Amino acid sequence: MFRKWKFIFLMTISVLALVACGKSLDEKATSGVEAAREAFHSNDKNRTEEIDGIKLYLPAGFKVNDKSDAQNIVFTKNGETFILFVNPNETSDSKLFYDLLLTDKSKEIVEQATFTDEGTFGFVAVVKSGNDDVELITSVGGSKMTTMTKKGNIEENLARMMEIVRSINQE
Repeated sequence: MFRKWKFIFLMTISVLALVACGKSLDEKATSGVEAAREAFHSNDKNRTEEIDGIKLYLPAGFKVNDKSDAQNIVFTKNGETFILFVNPNETSDSKLFYDLLLTDKSKEIVEQATFTDEGTFGFVAVVKSGNDDVELITSVGGSKMTTMTKKGNIEENLARMMEIVRSINQE
């Protein structure tokens, strides 16, 4: 009898320890922003794809939707949809998308950061969207990419999204 109670007690403690060790949304958002910061500043991805005259880096696993055009490029990866908007009228130092995000009071921003590098402006934001979902936004100049994802995918998705928007040539 004692052994059974001991086993139940140890299992309960183990489950509680595992749950307590999971990262919170704030921690996941912070690590995702750092991953995006590294991707922004490394800017070492060769352009591997051209879509209607837009050259960009396409990470492994990303597929381009057939209905994409030069301004709205739709990607899918593992059942998730990513939308890339390219505004050719904006320069690489444009803050248009960032200013629009900050003025939208309906968005609950969990974490956001801005980056600059040799006249290029970029930002990343994690926006609370639901119980388990978040909206991820990355932008460099006149290019902005968004997706809705689960909390567990924040870091990986932000890094890949920043690699894509950073690779687009803003001239």
